[in-house]
Amino acid sequence: MPGVIIDIGTGDGKFAYELAKEYPDRFVIGIDPNHQALEEVSNKIYKKPIKGGLPNALFVLANIEDLPEKLNGIANQVFINFPWSGLLKGLILVEEKTWLNLKRICQPGAYLDLVFGYDKNAEKNKVESLNLPTLSEEYLQNTLVPKVESLGFKLVELEELTEEDLKNYPSTWAKKLAFGKDRKYFHLQFQVN
Repeated sequence: MPGVIIDIGTGDGKFAYELAKEYPDRFVIGIDPNHQALEEVSNKIYKKPIKGGLPNALFVLANIEDLPEKLNGIANQVFINFPWSGLLKGLILVEEKTWLNLKRICQPGAYLDLVFGYDKNAEKNKVESLNLPTLSEEYLQNTLVPKVESLGFKLVELEELTEEDLKNYPSTWAKKLAFGKDRKYFHLQFQVN
């Protein structure tokens, strides 16, 4: 399906790069506030296609609170893989600004895929400083999903990911986390109403 894919919190940009390579009929935009992690891949997309260049990829420096207005209504698919810090907090605590900014960049009917996990024991200081709840399917079903749905999204899928799922997920962080500490990871897919 032609259209625009946006990868929020793209990190090193490799997930967005691989999407652009796999779907040459789609335009892929990777967004992250940290330019240093993006340097290698963002330089690569401007090379000749024979040397790995991708004319259907672009990287933008921004955070979830300040997404450029030029992105309004363009995405028909958004990915957020292993968010951290303020992005994770905004998503998990269902901060309106975070979710409404996501909705703002989406076309009606767009899909939003969120893959994440954290553990109060493994990341105690970070989880406490962000005031995150204990991560469980019960919290997601009973608290997060109803709040997100009240903001104009519809839950399509909620699944707990296995270690094997992580190993096969096309993200640098997924591969690192698959061999890390034992914790829960979830995939949620929403559709914009």
